[in-house]
Amino acid sequence: MAIYLLRQESWTVQKTHSSIDFHLDISKPNHTIAVLILDQRRRVTVRQIEKFVAFLEGFSGSIFTSGLLISTNGFSPSAYSFLREEEISRVDLALLHNGKIVRNPENQDSEREISDPIYIGVFTCKGGVGKTTISAHLAGAFATNGYNAALVDLDKQENLRKLLGDGVHVPKKGEPMGSVISVFNSNEWDEKYHKDIKIVVCDCNPEFDKNPAEFIRRFDYCIVPTTLNPLGINKNGDVIDRTLRLVRSMNKDTRMFVLINNLHGDEVKRNLILNQMLKRHFRNLTATDDLFHYIDPSDVAIRFSKQLLYWGFHLFEDGKPELAFRKIGRYSHPRIDFLKLVDFLEENTSISNAKPGTLKKSTASSYR
Repeated sequence: MAIYLLRQESWTVQKTHSSIDFHLDISKPNHTIAVLILDQRRRVTVRQIEKFVAFLEGFSGSIFTSGLLISTNGFSPSAYSFLREEEISRVDLALLHNGKIVRNPENQDSEREISDPIYIGVFTCKGGVGKTTISAHLAGAFATNGYNAALVDLDKQENLRKLLGDGVHVPKKGEPMGSVISVFNSNEWDEKYHKDIKIVVCDCNPEFDKNPAEFIRRFDYCIVPTTLNPLGINKNGDVIDRTLRLVRSMNKDTRMFVLINNLHGDEVKRNLILNQMLKRHFRNLTATDDLFHYIDPSDVAIRFSKQLLYWGFHLFEDGKPELAFRKIGRYSHPRIDFLKLVDFLEENTSISNAKPGTLKKSTASSYR
């Protein structure tokens, strides 16, 4: 079907059987485009687009003026944000729908039902693992996708309020208006007064009993950050075991995801060994609790970056609050990592891809 439709647009089309990076080579005068067609049940994610971009930027892709990625089931909001915010101009997106190739299908791709807010807790019974940083930037990734988000500070230190004040505006490239992350403490937040907010991220207190029970019970999802630390990996595993037991004592239905933070990507062999050890530690939990999941860092991890390490330095510069989403070199790796995390949550939970300001929840288990 795609070949027929492209020929109808006067493209010369050639199939390729020798590459996994693209499927078609289409051309017109002054244009030679690599076409990748993804026919899959899920929406196309940042990781898949990032791989296609890497091909086009490599030696084999240098012969093409650009790339066209055609999906039969659409693209995640993070995928559009990735191309827009990282200013990637050599890749265009299209949707194969009802016998047509729909170019730039973001508006058509985003029609979903409005529903109740999604509550995400970021919690572990240990300080210093990056809960506040992850909370803020996870909310920032949702805001980049167009959602207004709330950050609720449950930690007695109120670091979110110190770092972001009452909130921060997250701009959206190409549009005059962006989205807003609003910061509340537990006494200030009341969802009935904030109907436009559909994502609520809670930065939890590491002392479990200091977290208001009403928030713990509301968590649809819980992110548990940890690190691949050679000396403390067994201790980290025990802390996460305890975290799970405590959360389960109040909330039997929340999905819990262990996330690797501060990953040093250049330590490939060591990371592989430590990852295997951590997965082995959680084997019983994953076998006995269907709602507990260890996110393999090969799928999603938050990489070490100086941007995240020094996030909050604006407090010492009299600067305005902002997230660590600035580009360093060509890309903003923190933004890409958190967009991938949003993709992972939307793909592997009942959070549905939705247009800005809307989300859909389902009671059916959709983790695969």
